[in-house]
Amino acid sequence: MSDSIFTEQLKWFLSGFIDGEGSFCLNIKSRKDSKYGLRIEPAFYVYQHEKSVHILELLRKMFGCGSIHRKTSPYSVFTYQISGIKPCYTKVIPFFEKYPLIVKSQTFEIFKKAVDFMYKKRHLTKEGFLYLVDLAYEINQQGKGKKWEKETIITKILRDYTPNS
Repeated sequence: MSDSIFTEQLKWFLSGFIDGEGSFCLNIKSRKDSKYGLRIEPAFYVYQHEKSVHILELLRKMFGCGSIHRKTSPYSVFTYQISGIKPCYTKVIPFFEKYPLIVKSQTFEIFKKAVDFMYKKRHLTKEGFLYLVDLAYEINQQGKGKKWEKETIITKILRDYTPNS
């Protein structure tokens, strides 16, 4: 598949498709070797039934990065994922700045703010990390799908978590 297939019309179509089938997340993960025992990772996802996995392949080709994997449940669904600060900052954000979303525009703006914040390494302070936690819970509708209550995470950060405590 050559890059010449990615016409303006196709890019606008893919932006609209993602507006319906994609999501922007700030995943909070347990990580013992990090300052607060936690890590926040930006991620962009698009979901599709196995019959249409070729759309995910098209997205991977267009963005030039990311991975595709089968979900464990439901097993018939595949996920295209771009995660990490740099790929989200250099690939995902520029695309949606040029081809804006409609339905997920507010979610994207929170995601963009968080990724920019992390790219500038402002999340490495306690205050910065707390700000990022706020954004993570804001982007995911009051923490829907989060493993921990927001208050539990904030308490961990405020008491200066160390892996041996």
